[in-house]
Amino acid sequence: MKKHIVLALAALFFAGSTAFAALQEGRREAPGGQRSEQGERRDRDGARRHKHGRRHQRARQRREGVRQRVREQLGITDEQRAAGRDVARELAPIAEETRTKAREIVERARDLRDAGDREGAKAILRDELRPLLQSTRERMVPLTRPLIDSLTPEQRGKIDRFLERRGRSFDADRAAGRLGWRLSRRR
Repeated sequence: MKKHIVLALAALFFAGSTAFAALQEGRREAPGGQRSEQGERRDRDGARRHKHGRRHQRARQRREGVRQRVREQLGITDEQRAAGRDVARELAPIAEETRTKAREIVERARDLRDAGDREGAKAILRDELRPLLQSTRERMVPLTRPLIDSLTPEQRGKIDRFLERRGRSFDADRAAGRLGWRLSRRR
């Protein structure tokens, strides 16, 4: 009797898991094996990245914690923060324009990759996306360089010591470029 119950439960388990897999497969593909229009749109529009998920909320909290620690450790003044906010406002249209163009380039590369042309996709990213990002960086650096130059000698010394412990040295242009990307992030 127990043997029959165990076998019946095992059969139910396998039948349920098979039905669940078929249900999941049905969500991904239309009856003819083609991807549904909604599924393609969902993949392209960001089903891979949930804007309001717990993981992203934790990441946002971590970033805010890092920002807070940097402000405290470097002793960023209110004037420096105000100047940073002003630069961030100037960078917003540049960053939005770059995001739009980059999204189009990545979309074309993804379409090529999905069609089986991986080398073509890599070429598009290399030949179009890389120059776009480089030109954006060149537009950002003149706006953010004054922020780097406004650091006090004590703040600059703290940064130098931090980088020396990691075997690196301070490059103001590189720091200005990275600061530009940070300030242009959507919050």
